[in-house]
Amino acid sequence: MKKTLQIIRYELISALSRPSFVFFAFGVPIIAVLGFFGYTLIKNSQATEKNTEQTQEENKLNPEGYVDYAGLIKVIPSDLPTNILVPYQTEAEAKDALELGEIEAYYLVPEDYLKDGDLYYIHPETNPISQDGQIWIMRWTLYVNLLDGDMQAASNIWNPGNINRRNLTLERTGGGSLAGDCTTPGYTCESNALIQLLPIGIMAIIYISIVTGGSYLLRLVSSEKDSRVMELLLLSASPNQLLNGKVISYCLLGFFQVLAWLGAVFLILRIGGTTLNLPPGFEIPISLLVWGLVFYVLGYGIYASMMAGAGALTPKLSQYTSVYFVVSIPLFISYFFSLILAMRPHSPLAVVLSLFPLSAPIMMITRLTVGGVPFWQPALAAGLSLIMVVLIVRAVARMFRAQVLLSGQPFSISRYIKTLAKSQ
Repeated sequence: MKKTLQIIRYELISALSRPSFVFFAFGVPIIAVLGFFGYTLIKNSQATEKNTEQTQEENKLNPEGYVDYAGLIKVIPSDLPTNILVPYQTEAEAKDALELGEIEAYYLVPEDYLKDGDLYYIHPETNPISQDGQIWIMRWTLYVNLLDGDMQAASNIWNPGNINRRNLTLERTGGGSLAGDCTTPGYTCESNALIQLLPIGIMAIIYISIVTGGSYLLRLVSSEKDSRVMELLLLSASPNQLLNGKVISYCLLGFFQVLAWLGAVFLILRIGGTTLNLPPGFEIPISLLVWGLVFYVLGYGIYASMMAGAGALTPKLSQYTSVYFVVSIPLFISYFFSLILAMRPHSPLAVVLSLFPLSAPIMMITRLTVGGVPFWQPALAAGLSLIMVVLIVRAVARMFRAQVLLSGQPFSISRYIKTLAKSQ
């Protein structure tokens, strides 16, 4: 145990002393926060200028007249500037006012307006206002008056695009959530994109953390094997101690990395003044956080150990990329199916994938986030994953003993699988 702790301490210090790791794990979130902070300052400055320009533009609105032969206009909407529309009894009065410069233009509402819908806009050719610059004022006034002064009804007709949808194809979830329910995360919440995409977001965080940490471990072991440092390390520690120390240390580093990224997201939301608009009753169960930690550790143990074993069989560091791709295929497939089955988290295929150890860390978290999963399923998945962790760690530890004999052979997936099987 003492040597395992020493290895953990050494790996933590070694990783934190590498600029590339520190930059990706902590530098990128800091840069993202600072960049968003700068963007917010620029955006606020532009918004202030825009508001100033808009205020100036509103102040530039010129009074116009109207002659209502149809007798429709009884009231001027209260949200319009005072004296922006001046009534005249006849067109001759409006023309005189236009010539005297009292108004910039005038509208003529014919007697048969309700029948034909014709509206005339009269202005001089030298009118500084654009052709359609202030016509919206008269249109809005007509809307309100045609609806007997009901500004809310006029607003609904003016902008009829506020549509509330209900997708009848969504079925009840296993937990009994109805379509449109936003008290729990998942696809049933149609009114809040954050809550709807939360299962995919949590799954993506776990996937990225496992992939990143596993890739670092594969590169490290491959580098130590290539430089023959591994042989020296095995002289002072057993294969189990060496492997456990490396896996635990990078699991801790991956956990800190996730905290850094989540902290960056939190700060960005606070800086941007964004409200999450969470509905009443919404909460993230404590059980989800507990199971999330359990499956994160188990998933990391499985794939980090597999990456370490692949690194032990990789004779040259230059083969790192191809080896990493081969070993991470099961995890990538799990991620792909999780995206496809996000809206069917309780289908038979989703249940099977959530129980299978290689896909359980991704698929089970997706289903648990949605809810409605019987307790025996995550318990069984965790038990099966734990058994696989033990088997893989034992096999990879024995591969470390054989790494000197295999040092000259190129990596292949068939040899990797055979070596794992023989090491049991």
